[in-house]
Amino acid sequence: MTEFSSKILSNFPSTYAINEQSEQQHIVFAFGYGSGVLKQQQDIQESTSQNQIDLIFVVNHSFKFHEENLQLNPHHYSFLRYFGVSTIAKIQETRGARIYFNPYVKLNNDSNTLYKYGIISRRHLIRDLLDWETLYVAGRLQKPVSVMKIDQSDQDLLYALKTNLNSALHVALLLLPEQFTLKDLFLKITSLSYQGDFRMYIGENKNKISNIVLPQVDAFVELYSNLILNDSYLHWNKTRTLNTIVQQDVTAAAIFRRLLALPKFVIQNLMEMTTLKTRQHQDAEEVIRKLCVSTQRKEKIEHAVGSIVTRSSISQTFKGLFTAGFLRSARYTIAKLQKMIR
Repeated sequence: MTEFSSKILSNFPSTYAINEQSEQQHIVFAFGYGSGVLKQQQDIQESTSQNQIDLIFVVNHSFKFHEENLQLNPHHYSFLRYFGVSTIAKIQETRGARIYFNPYVKLNNDSNTLYKYGIISRRHLIRDLLDWETLYVAGRLQKPVSVMKIDQSDQDLLYALKTNLNSALHVALLLLPEQFTLKDLFLKITSLSYQGDFRMYIGENKNKISNIVLPQVDAFVELYSNLILNDSYLHWNKTRTLNTIVQQDVTAAAIFRRLLALPKFVIQNLMEMTTLKTRQHQDAEEVIRKLCVSTQRKEKIEHAVGSIVTRSSISQTFKGLFTAGFLRSARYTIAKLQKMIR
């Protein structure tokens, strides 16, 4: 853990007692994302930007974390703090994308920087990584992030993180032609978690996807190179330029294998679409076999992924009106609109 990460995490609850003899870490995984974090890596201390630093903390026990954090940092919370920790934990875990954000906060040892941090439970993160239930945090982790802390002994979490990357690769390849560039691949992967996100139309930079990918090609290659090399249906010469050509096998066997690897909620949406159209229930394997030879395969997959993103982005935005408070929400929306106009 770097000194900068330690400095940030020292503001938050560290451990909690399981019993009289043992304690457990509150935060098992912490990472930063977004343009503010990229500037941090260059030179955050000299930056005069008022961009928020975006952080996500994955915790073992949401209730216990908020209980202690409310004592340490009550000013981080909106009016919901007056309803108690049970309400906060319930809103986090049962509404929106199962994450609770506190935006526009200042830390005790860094009064010059604004932070936004989200809290999600370990079990809900793992579910999202494996199944794409909301594709909210899983989507952020399909792109390079700045890892502040991770429990390397947590094999379930490490497996889920790798599975999420593999799923993103499979879906992107199903949407790409037989031959494409690394740039095409990373743009497609990055676009998945924005597919169907209404905020892309009213509050985001229209070049957001390319702005994420183009400055970070090496970081994307680092993230996906092993998965690409270990994919027997892909051919890549290991050159790391944007225009490097990648070839994929588009035979029925290759497509069928990728479709079988789709996350649970993508397959579920595909099945629902088929059932609505045919008015007959079909099992997953039958839907996948038909999709293999469908001329509308790409459109159906895009719709299945986009449906997940649309639902979670809308519900999480409305949830933010309460977790952030109306003034902070208005401030955040105005900042996004100004960024889009620029």
